[in-house]
Amino acid sequence: MWSIIDGKEKVEKLYNGILPDLESIYIHEFTIIIGEDIELDIRFDIKDMPKDMPSKWIERKINTVQFVFGFLSVKFIEFNIDEDFKKECILKSEKIAIDKNKITIISSEGEVELSFLSKWSYIKSMSGYQQD
Repeated sequence: MWSIIDGKEKVEKLYNGILPDLESIYIHEFTIIIGEDIELDIRFDIKDMPKDMPSKWIERKINTVQFVFGFLSVKFIEFNIDEDFKKECILKSEKIAIDKNKITIISSEGEVELSFLSKWSYIKSMSGYQQD
């Protein structure tokens, strides 16, 4: 699933060589940047915590890892996000599925919410925080 994401080495280091599943994610934000090439940023949480967390994370009682994935040269295939979602609403998705250069976000009901192609995918940021 992580095969096309550049920068996954930092994640592998944090998770002792085992990349976390991108299932049961909570999407906070999609950012679409229009320009010569379409860019898409997706900010989401995962609950899969590293077994050996950094001491700073233990002290701060971190229980959630948040990522921002960046995608460049995006071509949308499907975009089925319900217009009832408000700007601040969290989208609870089942998983991000990656097959070659096709990325698909699947809802907890098994519906495709977003599907697109990307020429380049990378981790823009990774952080931990305490979620109530």
